[in-house]
Amino acid sequence: MVINPLLFGIIPSLVWLVFFMSEDQRKPEPTRMILYVFLAGGLSTALAAFPELQIQNWFAERGILTSSAVFLFSFAMIEELVKFIAVYLLVRRSKFFDEWTDGMVYMITAALGFAAVENALNLIGADFIVQVTLIRGVGATLLHALASALVGFYWMRKRVIEGLFWATVLHGIFNLLILKLAGIEVYASLFLLFAAIIVFHDFETLKKRDELRSVSLRRKPR
Repeated sequence: MVINPLLFGIIPSLVWLVFFMSEDQRKPEPTRMILYVFLAGGLSTALAAFPELQIQNWFAERGILTSSAVFLFSFAMIEELVKFIAVYLLVRRSKFFDEWTDGMVYMITAALGFAAVENALNLIGADFIVQVTLIRGVGATLLHALASALVGFYWMRKRVIEGLFWATVLHGIFNLLILKLAGIEVYASLFLLFAAIIVFHDFETLKKRDELRSVSLRRKPR
């Protein structure tokens, strides 16, 4: 049944969404905005599909393996770009896009929407759906969130291109580790752990800026 892949594809993203939103308690984003951005992230998979198909065909015609570094990094770049485009178009003029941390929050949300659809598509026809869901939930879903969080961090510092670069590097290296070191996923897991430490440090940096801004506004004479 299609409902099973869809359900199991969404569950890991929702779990991570709850976790990441718990880190944004000072001034949380409205639920409807989180929903819109999550759905936009999911829809951005369609935006990525055409260029990815073209690249896949181009590589196949030239006999280049889909496990090659250039192929994996090309896909990573496309996916990080479409997630950013989806968020940018949706929130750039929103009154709720008003804090330093918002860029990371919305990018993570869109990434989890993207991962939900990607997971569901990968689960269609798969055996051992629960086991695959657990693996992708810890690996691919978290990867999308962390990579897009980097884009959000640099976006808020007006360095989007740099953010897309580092997100692509993170995304591509993780995929390489998974494919080249199949059976010893511990290296990919340690790599994600290292990335998570960096992302949470970045998030705390922006949270401090929001707190300082809030204190400054309160101190202004009225």
